[in-house]
Amino acid sequence: MQKTDGQLPRVDLKDRKILRVLDMDVRMPIKQLARKVGVSRQVAQYRIERMMKEGVISGFLAIFDSAAVGKRWFRVVVQLRRISAPEKKAFIDYFKSNPHVVWLGEVGGNWDFVINMVSDDQFSFDRLFSGILERWGAYIQRYEILVYINVRDQQRAYILPEYEPGGSTLFHEMKFNRVVSLDALDRRIIREFSKNASLSYSEIASKLSVSYKTVQNRMEAMMENRILLGYRAMINPNKLGHESYMLFLGTNAYDAGLEKQLDEFLNHPNVTFVVRQLGRWRIGLEAEFGSREEFQKFLIELRTRFGEMISEYETFPIFHDHVIDYFPPGALDDASGSA
Repeated sequence: MQKTDGQLPRVDLKDRKILRVLDMDVRMPIKQLARKVGVSRQVAQYRIERMMKEGVISGFLAIFDSAAVGKRWFRVVVQLRRISAPEKKAFIDYFKSNPHVVWLGEVGGNWDFVINMVSDDQFSFDRLFSGILERWGAYIQRYEILVYINVRDQQRAYILPEYEPGGSTLFHEMKFNRVVSLDALDRRIIREFSKNASLSYSEIASKLSVSYKTVQNRMEAMMENRILLGYRAMINPNKLGHESYMLFLGTNAYDAGLEKQLDEFLNHPNVTFVVRQLGRWRIGLEAEFGSREEFQKFLIELRTRFGEMISEYETFPIFHDHVIDYFPPGALDDASGSA
């Protein structure tokens, strides 16, 4: 997330309650949200709009699992070399306009960027990545490629640990469903919700010249078929006095009992994403902590409790999200349900 300079916005108890709800359910009706938080509808709306203006909330995301219609997710971690500021900007712009990018994160430490991409299979990804190397290979010092197995989107419970609105995890099974397909209207609906998940069914219907009920039925079918998992707010942890970190874990042993304990440990108030992946780093996670000391304490406990499994690890800060799109346009080109 973008670093914040100067004074942080004031976020009080009611704001934090609102954020805890919106973090995992941005489409909760404002009247219901207001009742849950204990404020009037007008106050709830005002507070949301104020937090958006202050950058605490930067948008609303529809969380899709495109693997249900045969897509595959890949992660590329890149270290650059010999690159000027204009060339770096061109690098960022290249991936911002790439229709296959799910997430483009600018990071620190030993790496410069993490690029999550979606493609039909390993062969189409190879062609995609070959094009990247052809354009940017002279600027890439080294890279790692990881293949997604599954993902857990976890709520930011640290915002208000004692407040439990429910809906703590969105799980991406990343399993292909042969009986599911998307037609042209489904794809158009997905693109509209990908731009702004807070839009009403009526607003989407008006944009696409279809009925409210048609949009509602299509979205409910996507939910039932696990293409659509839920809706999250884009919350800037820096505005809450927190910093974002990425942690990669390599494993050299398998113990079902110990792995279950690890899963439970990673269901942590400060851990926002947990990725199972193939490659050097079997687990990748993102976490948001109020200080480096807090993050280090978490890391020491992790290493102490699970040292038998963890062969190596690497940590680095996340500075900025340049792209977040769970179902980018490139994944919709042939999302017909055929593998």
